Amino acid sequence: MPTTVFAVVGEHRDDPDHLLVLGADGQHYDLHLPDGAVLPVEPDEEWRVDPSHPEMDEVGG
Repeated sequence: MPTTVFAVVGEHRDDPDHLLVLGADGQHYDLHLPDGAVLPVEPDEEWRVDPSHPEMDEVGG
C-alpha cells in the first residue's frame, strides 16, 4: 500500500513546482504540484530543505 500521508520539508531550488515531502514511511518524495505525481527521491544539493522539518514520529500515518 503506497504512502498517502506526507509532510512538506523542502522545495526544489530551480523549480517551485516540485516540493520535497517526507512520507509516513520515512521515505522522501518529489511531489510535482501540477499533476500530483509523487516519486521517491534522495534529497541532495538540488533541494532546499527546511531546517525545522518534522521528525518521523510527527508525520501521521
